[in-house]
Amino acid sequence: MAAPTSAEKTKALLTAAGDPSKTMPLGAMGLDQQGQLVRKNDDGLVEFTFRYMGYQFAVRAEVHPGHTRMRIHAVLGHLPYTAEARELRTNMRAVVHEAGRALGGRIHINPEQRILFLDEFNFDETLTPGSLLTKTVAFLLSAKPYLELLSLIAGASKAVYAMLPAPQAKAPAE
Repeated sequence: MAAPTSAEKTKALLTAAGDPSKTMPLGAMGLDQQGQLVRKNDDGLVEFTFRYMGYQFAVRAEVHPGHTRMRIHAVLGHLPYTAEARELRTNMRAVVHEAGRALGGRIHINPEQRILFLDEFNFDETLTPGSLLTKTVAFLLSAKPYLELLSLIAGASKAVYAMLPAPQAKAPAE
């Protein structure tokens, strides 16, 4: 059997989440020969990535009996340099500031000028497919308006820059 695709893994996870008989605690997961979601081993670590609204997210969950620690993060882009686009930089900083304020600091700009979105959950239950999806979706829905606004601003700036004439090489001053 060929290696399962990301879509096949996601479908198997969704199927398992909707089946009460499959509320097994998660660990390293894989698909068996029949395409069913199964545990590979008992290392208690779940890691996966996915794309949402054009952004790449990563999830890491450490599962212990009766307790789970889960972290979701994404790099939402970089602030443009002031010399490149002063207004764009100002607008993006304003959106990130308001998003960070509204979401309790989960969106911020790091010292390397990357716009980061992250959250960490600690909950006193063993991770199941249902709880994994619930926490992930709740995280994304809380930030959706800000993600849309950042996408709009970044997309608009690319369209504006595409309309500008290419820089001309200047002759050396005499």
